[in-house]
Amino acid sequence: MQKTPTHRTRTTAAALMAVAAVMPVALTVANAGEGSYGGGYSSLAQKEMIRRQNAVAESDRLRDEGREAYAKGDYKQAVDKYREALQVLPDAPMVQDRRTYLTQLLADGSTALGDNYRKLGKYDEARQLADDVLAVDANNADAKRLNDWLDDPIRTNPALTYEHTENVDEVRRKLYTAEGNYDLGKYDEAHRVYEDVLRIDPYNKAARRGMEKVAQARADYYRAAYDQTRAHLLAEVDKAWELSVPPLITDQIDPGTGSPNVTGGATYILNKLKNITIPVINFEDTSVEEAIDFLRLRSIELDTQEIDPTRKGINFVIRKPRGGASGDAGLDADSGGGLGGAAQDPGSLRIDQLSLRNVPLAEALKYICDKTKLRYKVDEFAVTLVPATETDEDLFTRSFRVPPDFLSKLGGGSGAGEDSGDDPFAPDAGGGTTRTLAPRKSETQLLSDNGVKFPEGASAKFFAGSSTLLVRNTPTNLDLIEQIVSQLVGDTPKQVKISTKFVEISQENTDELGFDWLVSPFGLSANQVFLGGGTIGSGMVRTNADFISPVDGVNIPGVPASSGTNVTDIVTGGLRSGDGAINRNSIDAVLNNPNRNAQNANPAPGIAALTGLFSDSQVQLIMRGLAQKKGTDLMTAPSITARSGEKALIEIIREFIYPTEYEPPELPNSIGGGISTGGLGLSSGGGSFPVTPATPTSFETRNTGVTLEIEPTIGGNDFVIDLRFAPDIVEFEGFVNYGSPIQSPATDFLGNPVTVIITENRIEMPVFSSRRVTTALTIYDGYTVAVGGLMREDVQTVEDKVPILGDIPVVGRLFQSRSENRIKSNLIIFVTAQIIDATGRPIRGGDALPTVGGGDAGSDPSVLPELGN
Repeated sequence: MQKTPTHRTRTTAAALMAVAAVMPVALTVANAGEGSYGGGYSSLAQKEMIRRQNAVAESDRLRDEGREAYAKGDYKQAVDKYREALQVLPDAPMVQDRRTYLTQLLADGSTALGDNYRKLGKYDEARQLADDVLAVDANNADAKRLNDWLDDPIRTNPALTYEHTENVDEVRRKLYTAEGNYDLGKYDEAHRVYEDVLRIDPYNKAARRGMEKVAQARADYYRAAYDQTRAHLLAEVDKAWELSVPPLITDQIDPGTGSPNVTGGATYILNKLKNITIPVINFEDTSVEEAIDFLRLRSIELDTQEIDPTRKGINFVIRKPRGGASGDAGLDADSGGGLGGAAQDPGSLRIDQLSLRNVPLAEALKYICDKTKLRYKVDEFAVTLVPATETDEDLFTRSFRVPPDFLSKLGGGSGAGEDSGDDPFAPDAGGGTTRTLAPRKSETQLLSDNGVKFPEGASAKFFAGSSTLLVRNTPTNLDLIEQIVSQLVGDTPKQVKISTKFVEISQENTDELGFDWLVSPFGLSANQVFLGGGTIGSGMVRTNADFISPVDGVNIPGVPASSGTNVTDIVTGGLRSGDGAINRNSIDAVLNNPNRNAQNANPAPGIAALTGLFSDSQVQLIMRGLAQKKGTDLMTAPSITARSGEKALIEIIREFIYPTEYEPPELPNSIGGGISTGGLGLSSGGGSFPVTPATPTSFETRNTGVTLEIEPTIGGNDFVIDLRFAPDIVEFEGFVNYGSPIQSPATDFLGNPVTVIITENRIEMPVFSSRRVTTALTIYDGYTVAVGGLMREDVQTVEDKVPILGDIPVVGRLFQSRSENRIKSNLIIFVTAQIIDATGRPIRGGDALPTVGGGDAGSDPSVLPELGN
């Protein structure tokens, strides 16, 4: 094992250290004495002596720092400090011992550093250090040993490089980092760091083991996520059965659904005209210009809605006629307060007399215009008075930045419009199930439907590429369009999630209790008067399987031993039981009997028996009982999300192809020879002939599954959803066989006539069950409404008894049979509508409804606005 180089402990080294410790003090005293006496040294010499003294001190400091670094194992820093100390130390005989000591320290540090370089693969650097030491001290044993070890392939691996050593350190650091990430649960980061390790060291087993551990942790998490996801989805199925309790609805109105605040434009001025009230108006022989100045000043004084003083009041402008004639002979001829002349200034018209109290500014303008045959129009910044004969208005062009679905929000998603009489959910003209959306309305039509007028020359165009609406119209209409755009743009993107539930619950309860008496004939007297049970007649047949025949190896008279043989001597043969009492005449019975053969009615099972054996007869009592409950719960919950005003369709279906037309079976016109049935030993006398059964020739496709088509429209207050929807659920029940088997007469090997079925000739047609609703309704956001349903209960009650015997009190119950069957079914169709944002979350924070203002109801989250708001 290599030992770390240390400084030699020699007597000479101790002497040098002692001299070094004393020398600076001696130099300092000598220099001080020389300087104090002002001896024979010049100032330049004194400075040089001081410089050398400081250099010796600096060299000592660097030497001490090097020794500290050497003691800590930092040989590189120690060597650098020793070299720097030698460079700083003056070249003078007085400090030769210091130089010799520093040289020895440098040699020790160089050999120690070279040995480290050898271990790290820096062979050239290690050899250079050894050569430097040998150049100064040719007999240095440590430097010679270092060179010998560098040349020895056993002690020094020739393949080792410094890059490999650095990679080893890097790999070790990354392995610790990856392990730390794994402990913190950062599996992705740990996997990435392990991959970095493999890029450096492709065969690092620790990294592979770490990646295996990370993969195992991931697998554990994914299994937990799988279990959680499965449990969550199953819980959602169970949750779908929940019927939510709706909160109470009051007449409070959401204050946030009012009109947006208008701060400019013609609409802003119209609001001022309606809201500014003039207390007193007294005009007598007053010009229009004077009256308008009065209104202008009063509007500034009485404008309490505007906070900015520079925007208080209303600007009024009086415009002269544009043409030379008014265009209205009646107006031109009217000189009493009218225009009088074609070019007369409207501001000079006189108001003979006008007295008003507490009237809005708009009404005051109306009275003034009526007096002077003028009219006013509202522009973006002022109210302009013009002659009544001028009917044209200036048109301006303005562009609006709108969202890409602006037309859909405006009402274009509904397609053909509300006045269209077409069924929006009807199939196409070809009779298929493909649905096509009706074309959108134009921009002008949509804006007109929202109250915007388009005079001659006005237009509107939407550019989908830049989401720009370019409109040419009057200032008033442009302001109205601006309000519509600002309201739609300011709205959070909303869509509607529609969930429908078809909940069908059915239960069948069957209760039956009856008795069967089997009495074999036995004699009542010595003259052989026999008493026994009756015959079956038209009653329900019982076989030997319905009674207990052998008792201790003794056959009971009247109960045949052969299976399937009818039993006689039954007292209660007319009492119905089991399938004979409860009759299920429905399509299910046809579906469950595809061969259309007669089915036997089986009695209820016997639950207890009492048998009495006598010398020449037997009596047996069978108690038959049945108590059955069968329930079927079916829930189908299709859901879909759509934007307001646009149709959406979801289909979860399977295409079922079935035949609709059959070719009739083909029979030969003549029969020759005989037909043989092979190993059965049967043959027909007519001979062999081919028979082709009914063959399907035409097919149709029916979609089975869930189809849901909706068209939701969000109301203006974002609480009400107008919904038109048509859910349809189709299920395949089975086939009904309308064909009959083709038979041929034949004889068996004994010559007895029999009938042979040549082909079953099945003609099968499907039976489908459908549950569908087509309706339009209005729903509050997040509420559930039952839109349809069907409750039904079928009750069958059977009470049979043996005459006379069944009327005996108490005992008569043993000769009675009572059966009751109740089939209850309840089908309810629910629809739930919820407004969600673009992230899929409810706009009102999950299940919680928003709080609205107004009295005590403001703190109740269940308050909703009225339907008409």
